[in-house]
Amino acid sequence: MDRFVLWFMHPDCNSFNGAIMETLKKALESLGKEVKVRDIHEIGLSPILTRKEYEDSLKGVYPEEIQKEHRYIDWADVIVLVFPLWWGNFPAAGKGFLDRVLSYGFAYELKEETPIPKLQGKKVGAVYTTGAPEEAFAKSKNHIEKTWEAQIFQFCGFQTIPFLHFGDVVQATDETRKQMLQDVKDYAKQNVSK
Repeated sequence: MDRFVLWFMHPDCNSFNGAIMETLKKALESLGKEVKVRDIHEIGLSPILTRKEYEDSLKGVYPEEIQKEHRYIDWADVIVLVFPLWWGNFPAAGKGFLDRVLSYGFAYELKEETPIPKLQGKKVGAVYTTGAPEEAFAKSKNHIEKTWEAQIFQFCGFQTIPFLHFGDVVQATDETRKQMLQDVKDYAKQNVSK
């Protein structure tokens, strides 16, 4: 596993999520990994899956901007999402990105109603933040992560690696944030790069 794509879903690269993404990128590169960052807001991909695009995807036809993202997925051994959890899910641009890029015919197919995953051999993980403290988020955390695993990633054939969550980031002290960034480095070494 030497090729990584980071899907950065926060609208501000100067945010703490941006610091997480940069820390993860540098940690992976220091381990000799190739890393490409796809800043979902920077690339300007519309989050809207139109009816025409949906119908075309059923025929294996995709817009060039989606084919480009498919090539990044094809290139990658591991994809890691970096995002804030807003209203219980990915930011809207990130959710729309997944809707469009994990396209029918590319990421999965259906035989009658049985899903056929098409991205086997690839891994996916996530580093995400919440404003809620860990203890307040604990009850829903497992449910949310299991939903991502089963309904998105495994559905498409990805093997999931552990997710890393940081809570209470809005109120975190500088010292706490430094420790969080150290945890990102450790995550890169222990989970992501194996």
